[in-house]
Amino acid sequence: MLIYWIVNLVKKCPYGWTNLGVRCYRFFFQTVTWITAEKNCQNLDANLASVHSKIEHDFLMSLLPSSSTRCWFGAHDGEQEAQWLWTDGTPFDYTHWAPGQPDNIGKEDCGELNYENKGWNDEPCLTSLGYVCAKYL
Repeated sequence: MLIYWIVNLVKKCPYGWTNLGVRCYRFFFQTVTWITAEKNCQNLDANLASVHSKIEHDFLMSLLPSSSTRCWFGAHDGEQEAQWLWTDGTPFDYTHWAPGQPDNIGKEDCGELNYENKGWNDEPCLTSLGYVCAKYL
């Protein structure tokens, strides 16, 4: 019993995922719509990544293959315009919007990471981008 408890205490991220705190993260190159990205994450017992601090934001940026790679993450305002939520249900308690964003030009309800100046952007959900998933240990 003690060995079982110790093994569970030292959980690690699955192969290909990277740890920060109590979550594991992974960038996926496949370009898909935002909803497909979220469904793909859910199939891996994860969600599109939520961000709750500058440390997490900078960590997600470090997972991207280049400084110009834009990708989906878990922010959306599809339920009510201008009320941003995370797909994992955690509080929307941190933002890093690019200057002038979110602007909702052209029904932009989904969150894009690494827009201008490494900030966030609201993007039409049918755009195809890579994505970052996050799951709890």
